[in-house]
Amino acid sequence: MSAELLIANLLRIAQEDLDGAVLLASRGNRNAVYLCEQSAEKVIRAVLTSEGKHAGIKHHLDAMVDLVPNENPLKPFLREIEELAAYATTYRYPTASGRVIQPPTSAEFDALAAKVKDALTRATDHEAVKAIPQTIPRNLFKGGTDERQHQEWIAACKGGPP
Repeated sequence: MSAELLIANLLRIAQEDLDGAVLLASRGNRNAVYLCEQSAEKVIRAVLTSEGKHAGIKHHLDAMVDLVPNENPLKPFLREIEELAAYATTYRYPTASGRVIQPPTSAEFDALAAKVKDALTRATDHEAVKAIPQTIPRNLFKGGTDERQHQEWIAACKGGPP
C-alpha cells in the first residue's frame, strides 16, 4: 500500500466521521464530539503520513501535531483541532465515580466541527489526493486485526508494500 493511498483514505474516512458527527449532533447524541475527535485525529495522521512520520496508536493529538514540521503550512490548522483529544475518551465513559460528563453545547460542538472541517478541507485540497482511488487493500498481514493494521500503517509510512 502506498503512503498516498493511505493519506487519501484517511482523509476520506475523516470526512465520513465528520459527516456522522454533524448528524449525531443534530439529534443531540453525546457521541457526536467523539466522532468529531476521530475526524480530527485522521486529518492529523494523514498529514503526519505525508511527512513520513508515524504517531503510534494513542490519541494524544497535541503530541502528534508536535511531530509535524513547523514548515508544514497545515500545522497551525492542526493546532486548532488538537484540543479535541479530550473527547477521545472523556465523553464516552462514566467517570470512576460513575458520573456522566455533559458533552459540549451545540454552539461549542459547532465551533469544534468548523475547525475540523477547515483543517480537513485544507488537507484535501490537493490534486494529488483527489487523484488517488478510493479503494484500499485490507490486512495482508497474518495475526490479529490490531497487529495487521499496525503493520500496514508502518509499511505505508515507510512507502513500502503492505
